[in-house]
Amino acid sequence: MKPMESFRQLVGWLETRGLVSEVARQVDPRHELTAVMRCVQKAGNQALRFTDVKGANVPVVTNVFGFRSHVAAALGLEEKDLLRTLVRQEARGIPTERVEDAPVQQVVSQGADIDLQRDVPQVVFSEHDGGAYITAGVLIAPHPDTGVYNASWNRCQLVGKDKLRVRMMPPQHLGRYHAEAESKGQNLPCAIVIGAPPALMFSAASKVPYEADELEVAGAWQDKPLRVTRCKTIPVDVPADAEMVIEGEVLCGVREDEGPFGEFTDGYVPVMKNHVFRVTAITRRSDAIYHTILAGGTEDLNLVGVPIQTEIYKKVSAFVPRIRDIATPGYVFGCVIAIEKQNEDQAKNALLAALGGYSWTKIVVVVDEDVDPFNAADVLWAIQTRCTPETGTYMIPRMPSYTREDVREVHRGKLGLDATVPVAMKQLFERRRFPGEHDINLQEYLNVRN
Repeated sequence: MKPMESFRQLVGWLETRGLVSEVARQVDPRHELTAVMRCVQKAGNQALRFTDVKGANVPVVTNVFGFRSHVAAALGLEEKDLLRTLVRQEARGIPTERVEDAPVQQVVSQGADIDLQRDVPQVVFSEHDGGAYITAGVLIAPHPDTGVYNASWNRCQLVGKDKLRVRMMPPQHLGRYHAEAESKGQNLPCAIVIGAPPALMFSAASKVPYEADELEVAGAWQDKPLRVTRCKTIPVDVPADAEMVIEGEVLCGVREDEGPFGEFTDGYVPVMKNHVFRVTAITRRSDAIYHTILAGGTEDLNLVGVPIQTEIYKKVSAFVPRIRDIATPGYVFGCVIAIEKQNEDQAKNALLAALGGYSWTKIVVVVDEDVDPFNAADVLWAIQTRCTPETGTYMIPRMPSYTREDVREVHRGKLGLDATVPVAMKQLFERRRFPGEHDINLQEYLNVRN
């Protein structure tokens, strides 16, 4: 399979496999759209296309990365090879290819014609959110001095026809870019890309070094140059095959109240001072698709989780050569590492490497290769049948993980659980198997009465 080079290619791939459900009836973007999305994510978890969103002139698509396998497919990879391949590819970059004839600039709004309330679906997610938000926008900006491009995910609050409020601050790379511009008394030219190519969406979520150009990293992950075009009003290159781009500047020395917002931890970020984005143009395809993401939903956790899994894989593989896979089940403050253990030191080494390898990680469970790290019931089974609490529990007190200012004291201390079998007892703990189980077609066995 080849990597997918555009958002609509990914949507089309899902549609041909029957993995997109269409909602034809009109839905209100204020709460109703999210309510439908929540119900679907708890049921079949398929992608959704809303064709009639009240007040919107474009269809809305969501949950395209509802499964980790969709992330792998979008990058042209098999899921079993995902982490090791991403680690190998991330060290290189492929320069972008600039084009003039860009689908994302088929429709251009500038000056008095700019209207975010007309062109952007006004999706309000949670009960107490402080208004409509863009949640699937990849923000792109060149460094004020070096010109190296950063791409990142940032929530954007819609507050008028030509203004947004954006959550961004150091140590996030885009926040550091803005701090550099602000130190010179300058605004930061920046573009918000909606419906970005999959490789760029993943690059924006990744943990690549500050010095790396994330447009070039995206090229490496799609194994060919990212097609870009110059913005109409700012000196910024953006993906030519995106669905929509909001051009503008993050203002120097201006902060406004933003929030509250129901974030991925299933709680609210309170109102706080955040950056202000002034819009200078909106460009889009003539048949644009609008992408939105539910913070903390399955799509969000896959986009956030896979880069974290990749970072942990890099650290753990230095000590444990045979890693089956790494999962971040539930929320991304913990992980489960499945290994083929060859000696008694490897589980502890894996725990300590993972706990120190990524700052947010505060709970790590190590299991054997016969345990599915993505199956919560299987992991709990391993903890309850294979963990020896007396010797297999490791506590690191006061070490911080999630550092959001108002909740950081809750996220102190880290915990590791070794739920692997002692090597000498491997045969004793062999899991039972049921020959033929996977070959059974229940329709051939169960009588269905009319």
